[in-house]
Amino acid sequence: MLEAESAAWREWAAMVYPPQRGLRLALDPVVGQALAELPADLVLVSTYTPAELEPLLPALGWETLPPLVPMPYTARTHYMRVDDPGRSPEAAGGLHWRAEELISWARTHDRPVAWVRAGDHHKAEVRHTSAYLPTVGPVLAHAVVPAAGITAADLQSLRTWAEKMHALPDPEAVAPRRCRDCGSRDTTVVTGRRVDRVHARCGSCCECYCPGPGDTTFQPCGDLMSE
Repeated sequence: MLEAESAAWREWAAMVYPPQRGLRLALDPVVGQALAELPADLVLVSTYTPAELEPLLPALGWETLPPLVPMPYTARTHYMRVDDPGRSPEAAGGLHWRAEELISWARTHDRPVAWVRAGDHHKAEVRHTSAYLPTVGPVLAHAVVPAAGITAADLQSLRTWAEKMHALPDPEAVAPRRCRDCGSRDTTVVTGRRVDRVHARCGSCCECYCPGPGDTTFQPCGDLMSE
C-alpha cells in the first residue's frame, strides 16, 4: 500500500463534509495490476481529468490511464459517500445521477458492464435505473468494503463474473443508420437488442427531412422517398 500525492485529492480533502482529520490517499499497485489483468476491458469512473490522475499512475500500478467514462452531469462531484465518514450533503442525489450516466454509457455498448464502487448504495440505483434504461448486456453493481478496499475475494468474484459473461452468446449486431441531413440519431434497447430510433419509411432518426440547420420546415416522410 502506497501513500500517494495528488493536488486534486488535497483539494477534495479540504472540502469534505463534515470535516475529517487524518485523511490519506492510499493505493495498492498490486491491486491495480490485478484489475488490469481481469478478462475484461478496464475503464475508469473518475471525476478527475487525465492530467490530475497521471501523477497517481505508479501507485495505481498502471503504465497508462484506462479510458474514462464520460460524465456530463456529475463530472465535478468528486465524492459521493452516502454513509459516514465524509458524507456529502447531496450524496444520494448525486449517486442517482451517476448511475444514470454510467448506465447511459453502458447502453452504447453491447457487452456486460460491472460497476465497482465502495459501499453498496449503488446497487439500488442500478436496479432502479435499469428498469427504465435497459441495456443489452447485464450491469453488475459490485460493492467493495470501504475500509478494506478491493480484496482478493473481490478480484476473484469479478473474474468469475467476467468469465461467465464471456460464455454468453454474442448479441445481434447493430447497423447504425443516421438521418442523412442532421447526422444525429438516438438509440434504445428493445428485448435485449440495441436499436436505432428511425422511421421505417425514410430512415430518419427524427422522422422528418432536415433541409438545413436553420430551417424548421419539415416535410412528411413520404416526400423524402423521391429524393
